[in-house]
Amino acid sequence: MTTLRRGSRGTEVKELQLILQRLGYNPGTADGIFGLITLQAVIQFQKDNGLTPDGVVGPLTWQALQSKDQVYQLYTILAGDTFYKIALNLNISLSSLIAANPGVDPNKLRIGQQIRIPGPQPKPVLTRSVGGWIPSWTQTQAFRSVQNHPDMFHNLSPFWYEVETTGEIIKYAGAEDNTILSFARTHGIRMIPLISNAFSSEQISVVLNNPIIRQNHINNIVRLVSQLNYDGIDINYENLFITDKEVFIIFLQELKLALAAIGKQLMVTVHAKSDPIGDWSGSEAHDYIGIGQAADFVRIMGYDFHWFGGDPGPIAPADWIERVLAYAVSTIPKSKIVLGVPTYGYEWPLVQGQHGKGITYNYAISTASSNNTPIIEDAQQGPHFTYTANGVVHEVWFIDAISFATLLDLVNKYDINGIVIWYLGSEDPKIYDVMQAKFQAIV
Repeated sequence: MTTLRRGSRGTEVKELQLILQRLGYNPGTADGIFGLITLQAVIQFQKDNGLTPDGVVGPLTWQALQSKDQVYQLYTILAGDTFYKIALNLNISLSSLIAANPGVDPNKLRIGQQIRIPGPQPKPVLTRSVGGWIPSWTQTQAFRSVQNHPDMFHNLSPFWYEVETTGEIIKYAGAEDNTILSFARTHGIRMIPLISNAFSSEQISVVLNNPIIRQNHINNIVRLVSQLNYDGIDINYENLFITDKEVFIIFLQELKLALAAIGKQLMVTVHAKSDPIGDWSGSEAHDYIGIGQAADFVRIMGYDFHWFGGDPGPIAPADWIERVLAYAVSTIPKSKIVLGVPTYGYEWPLVQGQHGKGITYNYAISTASSNNTPIIEDAQQGPHFTYTANGVVHEVWFIDAISFATLLDLVNKYDINGIVIWYLGSEDPKIYDVMQAKFQAIV
């Protein structure tokens, strides 16, 4: 919506006046002229809703007006109903259903009780794209995050496929779930599933270096995308041999031409690095310049600075992410760069020879609470704490909304395309408020 102020004229001013009238304010006649009486009504509305009373109807005031002007339908609770089931059946977010019924306890619904069903809400206007990776091994939980916040996602990439040495594509358990596909299409979310090489250098090397197998693989990808009407594909081929750096670019160029011919997009996921070489062979094998030229979008895995197989420490420290983005924008067009941001954590037992394990935000919070251990908040490195169980000291690092916000600030600073979340289902629920705040469009 256009920012309106005293002196503005037109249909949007008239809409503003009609909303104010419905909310019980007096803007004068709904004539499409923003005069003194309308100004006074706007200021009073802003005061009543904790907004800056400047009389200017910008994004925040529009959002508050439209929220207050919500039109509801009544729904009568039936046997077996829960808020989650109702939200799922009516294709609305769970959070919006709860917000529409502030006096209702979702855990104490009664048959015959009436609740309010919110009408369809417009998607937030965000300045950055937001995507989400859905792991196959926790698909139900991850998809629930999408169901609760469908208005926040532009695209989804479920882990559904793996490449074989023959160039064929195998499906993981739960792949091509029609519930996810239907939900995404209903809500205008683009489906760009991911193909993995299971981190196997040898597996993908066979495909890349045999022109016949490589072409067979490309044909299979195009057929898959076309048959299921996906919006594109996410190539997640990790841990490549350095010797396969050039042939990987050839493969991407050939795949890009084939996908473009049917109007589909090519996304490529790459290891994070802050210089052409990086810290290991896998990152060196991902040539940012060549990949950036071939792909529509490049997703940089901005996480696992410390990983479960190494020493304890921050997962996505801000100073490292800044170096990664600084290098990325020097090699890839900003409009193509998408930062993979983490939402999970790791817990390491401080015992020689033992690895850490991946954890969710909720696990970290409950573990700190049950062990009566204070969490050290650190917006730059990520929250962390230690505790002792059965004589073993454990060190925990994770991501919360505060550290997540720091990474979004860097996305804005380097003016890249957006983010993709790794992984849905593990997150601090407050990150959705953070995304709206950091990526809110200025009209």
